[in-house]
Amino acid sequence: MKPLVYCLLAGSLAAQSTDPILKVLTQEMERSRGLRIAGGADVPYFFEYSVDDVRSYVVNATLGGLIDETRNRARVPQVRVRVGDYAFDNSNFALSDANFSARYDTGLLAQDDNPLALRQQLWLATDRAFKNALESIGRKRSAMRSVTAAPDPLPDFWKAEPVKLVVNTTSAALDEAAWKKRVLAASARFKAFPAVLNSSVELESLVNTSYLVNSEGSEIKYPDNIHYIRVRASGMAADGSTVRSHEVFHAVDVQRLPSEADLNKAVDEIGRQVTALATAPVGDAYAGPILFEGPAGAQLIAELLGSQLSLPRRPIMNAGQGNRFTASDLEGRLGSRILPSAFTLVDDPTQNEFRGRPLIGSYPVDGEAIVPKPVTVIENGVFKTPLLSRQPIAGFTASNGRGRLPGSYGHRFATLSNLFVKSTEAVSDADLKKRLLELVKQRSKPFGILVKQMDYPSSAGGDELRRLAASLGNNSSGTVLSSPLLVYRIYPDGKEELMRGVRFRGLNLRSLKDILSASTELHQFDFIGNRGPFALMGVGGYIFPASVVAPSLLFDDLEIEKPTIEVPPPPTVPPPPLSTTN
Repeated sequence: MKPLVYCLLAGSLAAQSTDPILKVLTQEMERSRGLRIAGGADVPYFFEYSVDDVRSYVVNATLGGLIDETRNRARVPQVRVRVGDYAFDNSNFALSDANFSARYDTGLLAQDDNPLALRQQLWLATDRAFKNALESIGRKRSAMRSVTAAPDPLPDFWKAEPVKLVVNTTSAALDEAAWKKRVLAASARFKAFPAVLNSSVELESLVNTSYLVNSEGSEIKYPDNIHYIRVRASGMAADGSTVRSHEVFHAVDVQRLPSEADLNKAVDEIGRQVTALATAPVGDAYAGPILFEGPAGAQLIAELLGSQLSLPRRPIMNAGQGNRFTASDLEGRLGSRILPSAFTLVDDPTQNEFRGRPLIGSYPVDGEAIVPKPVTVIENGVFKTPLLSRQPIAGFTASNGRGRLPGSYGHRFATLSNLFVKSTEAVSDADLKKRLLELVKQRSKPFGILVKQMDYPSSAGGDELRRLAASLGNNSSGTVLSSPLLVYRIYPDGKEELMRGVRFRGLNLRSLKDILSASTELHQFDFIGNRGPFALMGVGGYIFPASVVAPSLLFDDLEIEKPTIEVPPPPTVPPPPLSTTN
């Protein structure tokens, strides 16, 4: 694994650089330092200006036909104003992010580097942020007077040393014409699979330059690019239920996107999987040993642990106000065992590859101008260190550089980057499967269960998600877990039989303590995350790339069930021939 190397610069980048965005951000921030309210006690002590300068290209095709081709350019600013001081400010309050004042800014910056146009929008955004901060801190004081609990001894914002950083990129540009041709050709290969009713091959390229300056002296500019190809297909079984499969390729550098041969291979494999799933038997209820093989183990860790390793702080609430705060499932469990004692998990954004394959969770600085370092989040099975933004929490004194997403209550949300999962008591993948079969024989089970792919992030369509939500309405655990896509019965003689139509029952974060064994081989799983309660593939908004490197995982006793979901009737009109010669 290779660590990232960046250039940290001394002095003012604004003075050294001719970059118009960086110059304007710094100039406007310096002008804003003089903001005051005549006779008011609340003085702004912290300003932060950030901009994402994004160029995007999307091409989507099905059966060789173009569905969509879109190019977009946007400069999206964010302005943060804090009034008070580090100990007490307008954050950590239920209404910290509320908009109390009229909005005059457009939410976008000019694209042509016109300094007057740029500064005009930044000034309007600063005016709104300052007014909201003043209103918020006043309401926060009022809310505190209405409660009898002891005041929170923690400060509201952690101090940080300034970072001056510039990363110059030399990455190649995307050849849009060549990739459009490749996407169209790859999508046409699904014509060879009549069982596939819906299919698409989609390329999305996001080329972004991130800027940030703050009043502590941080001045930052670096490329933050991500490119991905989603290959998706679905079909219908005889009972009308949907079957589907997918593969997603991610790359920070366009030159690391899959070759034409690899893309075509993925399309053909997904076509074969959907064809097999359409005729596979429906699974029955099962309780017993289950093996998450290969990347499925990393997918499970990503889904169950990925969004829980941060511990957001509970905000001050108005008396009688409904509490919409969503706590981590790990709240109150620092120092507790989360996994078997053989497991240690390290989150490390300084690594940029694993065994020659790029890791997409690497980054030089987070969204709060903190340079990240490796963090051992779970050591010998015990939850030791959460992922931290600059929102103070008890027991810690500083951010560890994980504030990557816009969050709530005036703070960024901490996310994982490159999560490495290792066990000191591991066996080979082959021996792990043998152990599964031994358990099957010991318990006189007719078969065990082998999971090779989870639907995480979910590739389900809107109708299927609504049916899933309805079926989970009475789920007392509150956990919405993605369905397994490729699930096999594995018989004592080693024979594997694909099945469909099952989901997990009672599998949640606490189940990780019951992992029986893991493999020595490690498998990499890349994904694009967001703050949604149920990660959906292709959902827009603010996202974070992440990689999980983990072993296959054998559980001693898990349950699957056959959900009772009403499915729509199959089409009554026969499909057109897939060959254009007919």
